[in-house]
Amino acid sequence: MRNADEKDDFIQITGKLISEQKFGEAINYLQQIMDTDGENTKALALMEQIKKIVEYQNRDYFGSTNLDMDPWLE
Repeated sequence: MRNADEKDDFIQITGKLISEQKFGEAINYLQQIMDTDGENTKALALMEQIKKIVEYQNRDYFGSTNLDMDPWLE
């Protein structure tokens, strides 16, 4: 990011994409930011947060064979 306006735009654009749940687009946008400015810690932190959100949303709740939730089988 070269100046404060670009930094504000980056935060606004990313926030808008996240609020619209367009996580793929947000990840692509953040990757472009990190390619041009590898030391952008905000972009890196947002990228990690989005990846965790997507990971949580894509959990396979029925992938476990322990459907009775027996704690000794975990």
